[in-house]
Amino acid sequence: MKCLKPLILMLLISLSLNAQSFYVLTDVKSYDPIVITEGKELDLFKGDIKSLMDANALELDINTTGHSSRVLAFLVNKFSLGDTLGIRVILELGEYVKRKGSEDEVFAISYVKEKIFVYNKAGLEDDLADVVEEMLEIFATQYKDDNKKFSKKKKSVRHETFDKDMNYENDYRVALMKAKKERKSLLVFMTTSYCPWCRKFENRILSEEHIDKKIKAKHIPVMLNFDKKNFPKNLQEMSVVPTLYILDYKTEEIKETFVGFASRNIFLNYLGSLDDK
Repeated sequence: MKCLKPLILMLLISLSLNAQSFYVLTDVKSYDPIVITEGKELDLFKGDIKSLMDANALELDINTTGHSSRVLAFLVNKFSLGDTLGIRVILELGEYVKRKGSEDEVFAISYVKEKIFVYNKAGLEDDLADVVEEMLEIFATQYKDDNKKFSKKKKSVRHETFDKDMNYENDYRVALMKAKKERKSLLVFMTTSYCPWCRKFENRILSEEHIDKKIKAKHIPVMLNFDKKNFPKNLQEMSVVPTLYILDYKTEEIKETFVGFASRNIFLNYLGSLDDK
């Protein structure tokens, strides 16, 4: 019986990963993002999950300010199946809707997605972040499709050809000369060939067409391999990858630094702030 319980849990995980949503996300223009967790161990991640939700809303141009009558909520809890522990993550969109033939409004769940994974204390932070990001990406993909927004979601990219696929420069001096000519800031994407978080930044952020458009409107992007050290010394002080630098094209002074994939929400907030400048 003890052998069956982990197998049952893995079956539940498989079913949750392949579940399909029959909900429609048209005309969802605002919501309040909230995170509900059970237990002190999971409470530690509320802020990180909320930041990922804010970044996702920014990508979709969804308003999260004020007090909307619509709520997008992550509910995270630990559960047990015999001796096996698991983490359940539920993403729900709740809103007031009118019943057919009536003006009365009722609060209803208009979208729900659930995923579970085996609890591993040592890897809990990374496992939870991966699941939350995947669920938000599924939500975003359906939202864009339902609303016919960003129908060409992203380019298909590989690390080996990312610079060519995305039309990034791969030589610092060439990029700097181009930035000076076009009077744009220089965006340096520092990476390595063996960095899994760099691959996530490439595939989940930089290859998004609307994000790429915002980047190139005011920056000249260049992709550099940290191990080759073929760039100024002030870009060698930070050894963590991925790192994004925004440089002044006149002075080569670093104006902004975004370190690690975890700072994606800060980077997206920065891109969003460019619309106000």
